[in-house]
Amino acid sequence: MSRIELSGKSHGKGRNGYFQLHSVELMNIPTDPDGQVLNIDFYPRRRVNCVGPARLLLNVEDATKLAQFLGEAVESRPPVASIEHGVLVCECGHRGTPRLEESGYQVSHALVEIVGDTIIASGWDGSSRAVSEEGDAYWLMCNGCGKLHPLPPELHIDWR
Repeated sequence: MSRIELSGKSHGKGRNGYFQLHSVELMNIPTDPDGQVLNIDFYPRRRVNCVGPARLLLNVEDATKLAQFLGEAVESRPPVASIEHGVLVCECGHRGTPRLEESGYQVSHALVEIVGDTIIASGWDGSSRAVSEEGDAYWLMCNGCGKLHPLPPELHIDWR
């Protein structure tokens, strides 16, 4: 059996909601007709002889595809937004105030301005119960090319 410890910054979602991922265990199971099954368990920090909240049973071909897919996803991540003097500087050459987008939601946010390490925004602030809680990330969208950029970690949003 092989095991890796994770940073604790990644999350999984189980039947009881989100949890921090702290380790992954891999076990080769020879009982498959092809003899090529990998049992992959994802665990939270606290566990006592339990099956992980998430389990994958993958044959070697699918595990190889998954590894390739994850590798490509990490390599193709969009660059973090470059902010200079309160405007987005995009790779396409466009400079200006971007749109504030939130993945998973069908709501609009209005980015008023970027001042220092603060995005001043108006619009839906998360207090309405009429919208699902499916959103998972904020993005700055270039008005020139439409490319989405993740927010730099030092930026926070001040809702007005």
